[in-house]
Amino acid sequence: MASTGPRSLLLLVLAVAVVVSDAQLQLSETFYDATCPQAASIVQQKVNAFVDADRGLAAALMRLHFHDCFVRGCDGSVLLNSTDTMLTEKEALLNKGSLRGFEQIDEIKMELECACPGVVSCADILALVARDATAKVGGTSWPVFLGRIDGGASFADEVNSSLPERTDNFTQLVARFARVGLDARDMVILSGGHSIGQVHCGAFFERLYNFQGLNITDPSMDPEFAAMLKVQCPQTKPFGFMALDATNGTFDSAYYLDLLTNKGLLESDVALLSDPLGVEYAIRAVQDPMAFLNEFGWAMIKMGAIPALEPYGWRRHCAFVEPKY
Repeated sequence: MASTGPRSLLLLVLAVAVVVSDAQLQLSETFYDATCPQAASIVQQKVNAFVDADRGLAAALMRLHFHDCFVRGCDGSVLLNSTDTMLTEKEALLNKGSLRGFEQIDEIKMELECACPGVVSCADILALVARDATAKVGGTSWPVFLGRIDGGASFADEVNSSLPERTDNFTQLVARFARVGLDARDMVILSGGHSIGQVHCGAFFERLYNFQGLNITDPSMDPEFAAMLKVQCPQTKPFGFMALDATNGTFDSAYYLDLLTNKGLLESDVALLSDPLGVEYAIRAVQDPMAFLNEFGWAMIKMGAIPALEPYGWRRHCAFVEPKY
């Protein structure tokens, strides 16, 4: 199959305008051209420096955008600190101790505030950072539509019911993505975000050591791969780390090859191959890696258009709420 070229990507970008319009958002690539034309370059320079210093940050920074948009829409609420009256998303079981990159976002925000006070929203920073972090480690770039309005609330108890979980099956994954306006194909493509990053060993201990409560390894897992995992992740080290795919640190389609060769880690990853759509896309991504990279960008544009549940205003500080601007 031919790779998705510039013309095909342009058609996808044009199509997103319909998605953005349907979501009743005023997003535009040129949103800050008059008020902060240097915004994108400031973000890109900072992200490049961060990832040069710690390549693992690329996955963390991309993940922040995912976790933000799936809970209350793309509103920067994942960045808010808890207060005496509000336990925020950071403290939720699925987020606490696993999300990072908050300090880097704060540093980017501080530089933007020096250049253009009260202009660039925290939610837009997350969208730009996700794009730049992905491109820095091998992904293709994509247009980022800007103009998101930050939210003023964040609730830990909304997270677990909103985010996909590592034990979800294909049907459950489709349902979670559908709640935010994304379809099954978007889900399969965005799962490719697991091309970079690491996961705690304990996240796949059930498959490795106690499949279906039988004290055995999941028989669908490649035996040599399982043996390697048991060396890297003994039962005594649930908080050790394992790369999510074979080319850890490089954004590519190796994630799908791992799935097709029975070397996936999480139940939710392996679940993609339980449906013909997942199998078909995994094969296509392996056969045409560039098509996957371009389609991932399209899916990120679509995800980034999920509207904020309760827009509040542009926050000067991403970690807390102050008067509207």
